Formats: sequence, structure tokens, C-alpha cells
Amino acid sequence: MSAAAEEEVPSYRLYTCEQGAERIGSDVIKASTLARLAREGLVPHTRNGRKVAWTDEQLAGAVAYLATNGTRRRRQVAKPSPDPASRPRGAMAPLVAKPGRRYGTPVLS
Repeated sequence: MSAAAEEEVPSYRLYTCEQGAERIGSDVIKASTLARLAREGLVPHTRNGRKVAWTDEQLAGAVAYLATNGTRRRRQVAKPSPDPASRPRGAMAPLVAKPGRRYGTPVLS
């Protein structure tokens, strides 16, 4: 290999989510946490197709993000309201059983 080709090799190393979690060395930041941060696009990361990779700088960014925004906000489950007009759009109506006409009580004359 020539000297010019050796100089073109990047000086950074890429780590998988598992290797990145080991490199951070924290019990809080697991490989699944790094994968979630990458999947949701919350921190910069490197992708090669479907595979996620991390540099040391990107791992430091993930740690900084988790230090400032560490708690995930849980979605509030909306309780169904009895009035359909007051329900937000796209909310499901409560299930109410109504007797049908097809199998109702027969009318005897």
C-alpha cells in the first residue's frame, strides 16, 4: 500500500449500538437506548443501510442529549367523553351495544 493510500484512511472508528453502550460504560445507557435514539432521529448517528453506527463524538452527543432530556414523556390516554362533538378528531368512540332490528323481538298481530 502506498503512503498516499494510508493517509486517506479515516482516523475515527465506528461502533455498533452494543459496542457504543460498552464504550460509554453506563448502566443507564443500553444498546436499546442508543438504537431508539437513532430510530427516532433524536441525535446524530451514522447509517450504513439499515445498520446504525456511532463515532466517539456522536456517542458524546447521545450522552449529552440524555443528560438534558433524560425522561421520556408518556402519552396521556384520553378518556372518552359522552358527547361526540367534544371528542378530538380521530379519537375512538366508546363501544355501546344497541339492539338491532334484524333479530329484535317479533311483532305478533
